[in-house]
Amino acid sequence: MPNGTDLQLYIQRGKEERYLEYKRSMIWTGNDTTKVKIAKAMMAMANLSNGGVIVVGMQEPTRGVWVPEVMTPQQIVSFTQDDVAQWVNDYATPAVQFSIEAFPLNGNQFVIIQVQEFDAAPVICRKQKITGGENLEAGVIYYRSNRKIESAPISTDEDLRELISLAVDKGTSKQVSRLRSLGLIPTETTNQRDTQQYETERGGL
Repeated sequence: MPNGTDLQLYIQRGKEERYLEYKRSMIWTGNDTTKVKIAKAMMAMANLSNGGVIVVGMQEPTRGVWVPEVMTPQQIVSFTQDDVAQWVNDYATPAVQFSIEAFPLNGNQFVIIQVQEFDAAPVICRKQKITGGENLEAGVIYYRSNRKIESAPISTDEDLRELISLAVDKGTSKQVSRLRSLGLIPTETTNQRDTQQYETERGGL
């Protein structure tokens, strides 16, 4: 997971990326529209390799350029791990894994949500929520494409292949680990790998 230096760089970057999204200062216990926006971003980032980061406490005075915005103590304390997890994971299946913390920088406070990539299966929105012009759609896989930086329903064959490939790789890795733990596949030692690499390189001489 990102360390303090990484989080500082995310805030100072000022430009959204596939793995990085900014949100205006808000109170989590406010209206559901803000919750839908964050839940959608969290589901989408959970479907990316290495997940992503959401920084709450930024404003966009110029299109595409984000700068810090003051967050009140009330807004900061409203973002608790339990409250956010309970609301978001009521709509996500499997549950989104994440951490949340307040992060101080240059006299301001930010809420940092670090989303982990899915563990075994991609995250799907399991029920509908419509509020204030924002909506979550049941049965939809949210994703953040290379084509456009936004959290939206997966819609291209390129993005779908990328997600399937990630899921297959994770499934294969888990299966290999399971077979090794059962003794059905020998555990390769570091010396064995080094020897094999040496012989491969030597063979090319």
